[in-house]
Amino acid sequence: MICSLFLSAQNKTENILFDIHEKSYNAESKILDMVIIVDNSKNENFKGKLKISTPTGFKSILGQEIAIDLQKNEKRFISLKFFVGNNADAGDAQINLILANEFDQKIGEKTVIHQVEESNLLQMMAESPQIFRSNDLDSLKIRIKVSNKGNRMQQTTLVFKIPDYSDSNHFIEQHGTLRPQQDSTFTFSFLPSKELLKHNNFTINVTGFKDPDKEIFGNTRISVQSISHTQKFQDEQQNGFASTTRNSITASYRRVGNDLDMYQILGSGGFNVASGYVFINGNMFLMNSQNDPVINNTYISYRREKSEFTLGNISKLLELSLFGRGIEYSFLNAAKDKKLEVGFIEQSFSLLERNSFFKNGYGFYVKGILNPYNFSHNISSIYIFKNDPYEKAKHHLVGTEFTHNFNNLWQTSSKLYGGISVYDRNGITKPSLAFESQYSGIFKKLNLNGNIFYSSDYYPGNRRGSVQIQQNINLIAFKKHYAFANIFYSNYSPKYYFYQTQLSSDNVKMEAGLNLAKTGSFGYSFAYQYQFEKSNSYNNFLPQFQKNALSIQANRIVESTNWTSINKKHSAVLALELGFAQYPNDENQQFQGKINFSYNYMRINFTSQYQIGSYYLSEYAFSQLADKNKKFTKLNTSVYYSSNAFKDKLSLTSGLSYTDDNIYGKSPSAFCNLKWHTRMYDFFVNSSLYNYSSANMRNNIFTIEAGVTLNLQKATLSTKKKSDVHAFAFYDKNNNNIFDTDEETASDYLININNIAFKTDPEGKILYKNVPFGKYRLKQAIQEGWYYDDQMLDINQYKLEIAIPLHQNGTVAGHINYEFDKKTAVDFTPRANGITFNIFRDNVLIETATSDDNGEFISFLPIGNYTILLNANSLPQNTYCDTERFTFSVKAGELFTLPEFVIKVKEKKIHSKKFGN
Repeated sequence: MICSLFLSAQNKTENILFDIHEKSYNAESKILDMVIIVDNSKNENFKGKLKISTPTGFKSILGQEIAIDLQKNEKRFISLKFFVGNNADAGDAQINLILANEFDQKIGEKTVIHQVEESNLLQMMAESPQIFRSNDLDSLKIRIKVSNKGNRMQQTTLVFKIPDYSDSNHFIEQHGTLRPQQDSTFTFSFLPSKELLKHNNFTINVTGFKDPDKEIFGNTRISVQSISHTQKFQDEQQNGFASTTRNSITASYRRVGNDLDMYQILGSGGFNVASGYVFINGNMFLMNSQNDPVINNTYISYRREKSEFTLGNISKLLELSLFGRGIEYSFLNAAKDKKLEVGFIEQSFSLLERNSFFKNGYGFYVKGILNPYNFSHNISSIYIFKNDPYEKAKHHLVGTEFTHNFNNLWQTSSKLYGGISVYDRNGITKPSLAFESQYSGIFKKLNLNGNIFYSSDYYPGNRRGSVQIQQNINLIAFKKHYAFANIFYSNYSPKYYFYQTQLSSDNVKMEAGLNLAKTGSFGYSFAYQYQFEKSNSYNNFLPQFQKNALSIQANRIVESTNWTSINKKHSAVLALELGFAQYPNDENQQFQGKINFSYNYMRINFTSQYQIGSYYLSEYAFSQLADKNKKFTKLNTSVYYSSNAFKDKLSLTSGLSYTDDNIYGKSPSAFCNLKWHTRMYDFFVNSSLYNYSSANMRNNIFTIEAGVTLNLQKATLSTKKKSDVHAFAFYDKNNNNIFDTDEETASDYLININNIAFKTDPEGKILYKNVPFGKYRLKQAIQEGWYYDDQMLDINQYKLEIAIPLHQNGTVAGHINYEFDKKTAVDFTPRANGITFNIFRDNVLIETATSDDNGEFISFLPIGNYTILLNANSLPQNTYCDTERFTFSVKAGELFTLPEFVIKVKEKKIHSKKFGN
């Protein structure tokens, strides 16, 4: 804090001099010292007084008026002291000093400006950080205490975050204004949703913001727990052994055009069993043109600890992929560093078909993986067998894959496969090979990544007869600009014994350019492109070219400009490609180009593209079939819009598009999808309209789909074995830990297992269902003079029965009292409630007690020796306690009263100075 003086010339009235001699401020004691000088230069005595006027928060220790009696020609120094309280307003504070004679006539006046530094300290805490609920029909009341410890008025906003497991979180705001040194309680009441009440416990987060800048000043969490006598285990902290699934069933009807009707039902969900869990996925549809329904993507999976079984439709994206109906099994060892997968798949599209088994072929695989969850270093080996009735061959494939990261900058992965194919038709045995390697790394400012793949002509894998080479380079050229270059080459020449025509195609694409750093709202890039495509796939469409493969070679310049508005709501991209291409039927190169434009504004997206000249052989060949004298052009324009309404219950997605080219002609289309969301049901209607007209062909296809989704309760699935824990609580009056015939059951008694609270039924029983095997803590709780001992529960059987004997405890009580001298005590706000005491046993915190409005507290404790410590941070400001710690013993059924905790108030530090002639 800073002091300054506004002084005019020294006041001389009736030969009385009145002035400021010195001033100082002690921030620790909050005492402002000031020394004034009064000089009586007259030849007669002077009697008068010094009037002191202070602003809010300032207190003159010597009072508001000080009598002054000076002899003739006497000079006197007078010491003034002011206490600056916490409620002093921030900024410049004026202290007025007026010297008056005995007739109350003003002799002189001084004004001292004291600058009070601004303090913006805000604190918040939940009055009840843990709430127990026993009646689902009762609303929950959250009380948050906010304290303005600063010296300026504060505008605050509290945001209550209420979880909603069926949808999204709900946020409720409350606003308030707090004066300096004021406490205010924000109260929020709500009735939890049905979905929320299904959880044993949930957490409400509250965050405090300073307005208007929305600066966070604090946050707190309130834990809400149910206290039913029966609880179902819910894993609040997800881990590798548990996963959450959203169980749902959807039924829909679809009409396509004028003659196709389709009925579909699909769904998925899982549930826990005694050991592991079961997950089911299903999809079935029936069209009016079919006699039997199609059932695909339907399977049942059972997972137990490290093992998993799946039966039904199986899709394995392997090097030689297998799709169909079958069974698979996987096993993971206890160390999680070795995994085995095996499976058998009969390649039928539908789960239920009239065709005999194996008509469409079958296959099986065995795969072993080392370090399956280590994405930096792992290796795997696999054997795949496939019986292919279309090629009339039996394929055997063996391979290995590995990944290795040299460091954080360089990574590589490779695959090596070898195959043997035995063909039934001609008895040929054909070996094959495939290899792939990928890498990525950074060398200084150079970023590199590349890929190479090779497979032999008769390789039975997914990429037969292929060679692919790709290399990408990025380099920061200067400042934030970077250059880039990439090259891609592929050759596709697969061979088949059952297919006489040998396909062959080559593709080369090279690009190099510069991406400039963004300037303001604009970004710009440009590049050179080279493209070459050669293939014999389209010779049959164009008889004049049957002898030689067709090819296109093009050189282009590509430019792109993007823009984003300052408020980030608008964005646009304009891309331009200009170049020349050599086509099969032209001796001279022909112009080709493309312009792309896209614009986004909030929920609206607009794109448009116009192309002149064929970019690919497919475009060239089909446009030649339509009109060989007309150059290929294509226009494609679309606009999309999405929105939510009625508090996100209604969602709308819609779009319009228009395409016009030489191949398909003019083709406008539109779609509109509506979805209404509730907690349990989703209703949706999807529609689309497609029109195309080419030459003499015209067609309109209108599709509409309507359906409903039933959202069932989410399930937390665990692979572990599970137990039902039955507990029985009783009052053990003779302390033998056995329920005797003359002892009573403990009804309505709170029991805690880990963080889950139970309340016993009238027979003293609780039930904890579906508890995964493991160790759990039976936490000590004391109510109404009885307690049970802490213990660890080792749950390792499917049904566990435990007895909880309750022992009688003792009671400790205490209270606080304030002692202070009103004259010397600094300003403080006395408070009896909210003073906290920590109770320790063997240096371990057992319980925290809090004083009530009368300054009293009470605690029920087990028999033993304890230490209680007053928490000094809970005391009012400017107070302290000399004796904060006591030791005591608790005996069964007895009340022990602690000595009084005397809270004292800090005193003002007054430094007296005496001056004279």
